[in-house]
Amino acid sequence: LEKCPARGEKELMDTIASIATAVGAGGIAVIRISGPEAKSVLSRVFAPHVPQKMSSRMLTYGYVMENGQKVDECMAVWMRAPHTYTTEDVAEIQCHGGQVTAQRVLDVVLRSGARLAEPGEFTKRAFFGGRIDLTQAEGVMDLISARTERAARAGLQQMGGYLSERIHALQSELLDTIAYIEAYLDYPDEDIEPLTAEKAAQQARAVQKELESALKNARAGRMLSGGVRIVLAGSPNTGKSSLLNGLLREQRAIVTATAGTTRDVLREELNLNGLPVQLTDTAGLREASDEVERIGIDRAREELRGADVVLLVIDRSRPLGEEEKALLGQPGAPLVVALNKSDLGAVTTDAEVHKLSPQAKIVDTCAKTGEGVETLRQTLYETALRGASPEEAYLTNERHIQAARTAAEAIGRALEALNTHTLDCAALDLRVAWEALGAITGENTTEDIVDRIFAKFCLGK
Repeated sequence: LEKCPARGEKELMDTIASIATAVGAGGIAVIRISGPEAKSVLSRVFAPHVPQKMSSRMLTYGYVMENGQKVDECMAVWMRAPHTYTTEDVAEIQCHGGQVTAQRVLDVVLRSGARLAEPGEFTKRAFFGGRIDLTQAEGVMDLISARTERAARAGLQQMGGYLSERIHALQSELLDTIAYIEAYLDYPDEDIEPLTAEKAAQQARAVQKELESALKNARAGRMLSGGVRIVLAGSPNTGKSSLLNGLLREQRAIVTATAGTTRDVLREELNLNGLPVQLTDTAGLREASDEVERIGIDRAREELRGADVVLLVIDRSRPLGEEEKALLGQPGAPLVVALNKSDLGAVTTDAEVHKLSPQAKIVDTCAKTGEGVETLRQTLYETALRGASPEEAYLTNERHIQAARTAAEAIGRALEALNTHTLDCAALDLRVAWEALGAITGENTTEDIVDRIFAKFCLGK
């Protein structure tokens, strides 16, 4: 097979610059410059404290200057291509932190021959320079945006090329099968050992099995990078806000004995066994005459429509209300039911809940004493994952998942063709699978897709 080019050709002749550190007060801010004129731009704005010729990778103390005036005291370094992050000449200025100072230094750099970098453009240049592939670039973004230690490890693993290695291994297996099939079809008179349909099917099925396993665990990978949305719902005064505080292990929601205390959506971040979770408390669902409460209830219903998991809190010391019955019988996101106030007499039973929602997972809780809260945390974790394993997940976003699914479906068609001994059709479908996997790492990926990916990056990266 003729190997497809790894990525599109692109000329990057200009020099870019941006602040590479977070906005806000800090000891140091870094201004990054990349491109063919990086060293020249640095020489125009930076004056070493002791006049000297700057060497590559040698950090030098001095000043940022403009029109003979000191702008800031700083350290500076330049690094010669191609052994840099972008594979281009790169310069960095370490000035004092703070939004005003960093912006002043950047303005001087921009007036001296560089242009402001677009979001993600430094990493985009690393991609086009061949230093990283598309999955590694996405790993950079996952690492930057990680909200838990486990999510950070997953981003670092992907940035290091783990996903690329797995995908290339699958492509290699497909390529061997395709090449042998095509050689057998094109040169039937040559001394080539016949590749039987059974043997080809065995090789293709091994790749399909790997992809199916990856897709099964893709939910966990996607949640590590994108997070989980868990929405608390229920009637007023069932203890939703108290359970929210218990899950967070801190007092974040206002709790009173007055029904309808929560009137708006309250969102909090929760680390759930390493999964980053957005935990949302909502207004109690009921018929409300108060306009403000009615708006809160409308927002609660909107949140439920976008939830990954719904946590329905029921006061088990009283009969089920109509709103609770409606939620139990409503299709949608997986449902976890907290039968709260277990310290009081039980009126609503597990059997009543299961009758209305057989798939719901039920946990007895008492927000007042903390009973059952840890069990609830574990149940929410397991429900969010739905059997997926974070340890075995390496497809981390929807783009990866769709490409892997396309490849698996194409292999399925190839297996059907092999079953009828139509090797030429099987080869075509296996080639489709091979190309779909290549799209994950950036092979055969259009520039529009590349631009869309890097547009999600922050400035300076």
